[in-house]
Amino acid sequence: MYRSSRGIGKIVQCFCFVNCHAIIIEKHLNRMKLIQKVGFNKKEFELINDSEIIIKETSLLSSKEWSVDIEYIGHRKLVETNSRKGVQIIGTIFILIAIVCWITIFVEENLNGGIDGLIWGGLFMLLLGIICFKAPMDNKLFLSGGHSNLTFYLNSPSRLEVEFFVDTIINLSKKSLKDKFSRIDPDLPEETFMNQMNWLLHNKLIDENEYDEKKNQYKILKLTK
Repeated sequence: MYRSSRGIGKIVQCFCFVNCHAIIIEKHLNRMKLIQKVGFNKKEFELINDSEIIIKETSLLSSKEWSVDIEYIGHRKLVETNSRKGVQIIGTIFILIAIVCWITIFVEENLNGGIDGLIWGGLFMLLLGIICFKAPMDNKLFLSGGHSNLTFYLNSPSRLEVEFFVDTIINLSKKSLKDKFSRIDPDLPEETFMNQMNWLLHNKLIDENEYDEKKNQYKILKLTK
């Protein structure tokens, strides 16, 4: 289920079901939530007031919850994907063993009561083969480079929706940092101001033109103070 909002009184809703998981991305007024499920593991990321992210992780054996300030997240995305080929080869082998077990029942004449063993053995191998083909892949998206690194399931609910959420919080983080450290304050020591501006430029939060513009504005305010 996907919900989005652009201002009070305007809410657009649409619903989607991916891989039979009850996955939700919702944006409502000043909240945005991404809910992910892979197997028995669940992650929730909730953006509150465009300034804080509440993270919840649950599994069969444990659960934990913590919060991260939007300014502390990293801006570098790293995608880690795993190939299905190896798992599919193993699954195919299990299914072939199951077929051999069942063929043996009709080919061999003297099984000496081993029919039940072949039937159940074949079913067990078939089950293992199906699990290999259906098991979810552990593909992840890592957000690094900040004080707090975040890890997302890449394909839950879909890669497009996960990257949309991640790009949203990255842009909010950059905006918050830019607004905070590029504010023109004539009472701020020049060395401190220039250090902040150099840090913004180094981290590509502002470009050369903005850098020069802010620097000139600061000098003018200093002179006219």
